Amino acid sequence: MHFQYIPYIWVLLVSAIVTAALGIYAWRRRTVPGGTPFVILMLVTVVWSLANALEMAGTDLPTKLFWANVQYLCYGAIPVAWLALTLQCTGRGEWLTRRNLALLSIEPLITVVLAWTNELHSLMRRNVHLDTAGPFPVIGKTFGPWFWVHAAYTYLLLLLAIYFLIKALQRASPLHRGQTLVLLIGTLLPLIWNALYNFGLSPIPRHDVAPAVLSLSGGVVAWGLFRYRLFDIVPVACATVIEGIDDGVIVLDVRNRIVDLNPAAQRILGYRASQAIGQPAAEVFSAWPALLELCRGGTVPHTESVLGTGDAQQYYDLHVSLLTDRRGRRTGQVIVLHDITERRRAQAQLLQQQRALAVLEERERLARELHDSLGQVMGYVNAQAQAVRELLSSGQMAVADAHLARLAQDAHTDIRESIFSLRVVVAPERGFLPALEQYLRRFEQNYGIHTELILPDELAEGAFEPAVEVQLLRIIQEALTNVRKHADVRSVRVIFAVHADQAQVVVEDDGRGFDPARLPTDDERKFGLRFMRERAEEVAGSLQVRSTPGQGTKVIVQVPLRLPKSVETSEVFRRQEA
Repeated sequence: MHFQYIPYIWVLLVSAIVTAALGIYAWRRRTVPGGTPFVILMLVTVVWSLANALEMAGTDLPTKLFWANVQYLCYGAIPVAWLALTLQCTGRGEWLTRRNLALLSIEPLITVVLAWTNELHSLMRRNVHLDTAGPFPVIGKTFGPWFWVHAAYTYLLLLLAIYFLIKALQRASPLHRGQTLVLLIGTLLPLIWNALYNFGLSPIPRHDVAPAVLSLSGGVVAWGLFRYRLFDIVPVACATVIEGIDDGVIVLDVRNRIVDLNPAAQRILGYRASQAIGQPAAEVFSAWPALLELCRGGTVPHTESVLGTGDAQQYYDLHVSLLTDRRGRRTGQVIVLHDITERRRAQAQLLQQQRALAVLEERERLARELHDSLGQVMGYVNAQAQAVRELLSSGQMAVADAHLARLAQDAHTDIRESIFSLRVVVAPERGFLPALEQYLRRFEQNYGIHTELILPDELAEGAFEPAVEVQLLRIIQEALTNVRKHADVRSVRVIFAVHADQAQVVVEDDGRGFDPARLPTDDERKFGLRFMRERAEEVAGSLQVRSTPGQGTKVIVQVPLRLPKSVETSEVFRRQEA
């Protein structure tokens, strides 16, 4: 081999040094997406620059052909490495399987073999000679048919890389757009130069300085390394996280059209990305009124929603965040759907257990009250029996008969009321409001007194703690018992209202009323009022009675929607917590 000094080789030698430095820098960060292909790309460019410099310095045709053939090792590797770099940096790294890489390498390997055996078939070069017309000799030739196959294959891979980069650029956030643009420019530079040289449009027609251009591309990417920290903040990392999380993520544009949604959101909504993207949110969210209201700019950026019925119900926590540009103008919004079904089911199960414990405690208490009530009834029956005996002994048969009839009716009513009250304690499977509605229906059927239940929209099932539910139901029962026995009423209303963290319940009748201050100390109503007040105070509540003769009675109960932690509702709950 024979060489001569040519000043132009310094361009290629500097290119090799710069490229080697970039390769070393990238080697230390090769574990991030795109790192390994970039290292390979820089290594191949170093070899290409050195081989190109040696070809340029060669003085005879065999020397130049040898180093020209060495460069074909780089020609085939560079487009494959650049495509791999692009695929990893745009979130398509899973395509780079061993099988696909082997298939991509078939054409470059054939090209290398044909370049080294060109004398046998002339498929790569024809009319090869030493062109000495310029300041230094170069290889004169015309391109063979396989060269154009290789050129087309190279352009195809680079165009694919450009296509993926443009798609990524369209969807990139402002933070990551500069990174993608750097890669796009770095890909375009060698592609444009190579096309100009192959089609005879190069400003340096006698020699291909593509390695220097590729070094320039490496410099552009290097600027991206330092300016955008390309290998430290990888755009695909965010997308990979979003794609892999279990929460549904939906991106809307400023016109409330679907821009993107991750696999979890596709599964939740029942739409594939190809079906949903570009569609109005009103169409995709038709089965989700709460979600539709949220994305339309509802006053609350956070709510809960339920999808499905029965056992197939799924509960979701919905949260919306606005997207803005650098000027603060709204560009869209992101909606996150977090599945809270298991949490809601656990809460429901815990509430059911708490209700069961409260019911057991209340039934134990009622059993004691029933024992006392039956004792009172038996005492009453015994006293009245003595009175009937005296009437019979004095011959007042009709009066005694009427007395016995009233005695039997009163005893039966009291016992039935006690048993009925015991049976309608809140059952865990029913809940407070259904139990109350059932009690009011049976009260109206049994006693012929019209009842009306008035509930506000904001009072939902589960608004009270189980202990409050039990005590509140028993207070209402006692109030209605007093109404039945003493008020001589035609109708009664039970009215609920909600104020902040308190609920107010009013039992209002149209009876004859009474003066609370003038009740006898042994009057049954006075005992009932004390009974109701004690129950209200047990759950941090209060009770008032407002009544005027001839104008009916109001029993007003205030109870918390949630008990303060300082209030211990029962020994049963204390044992459970222990």
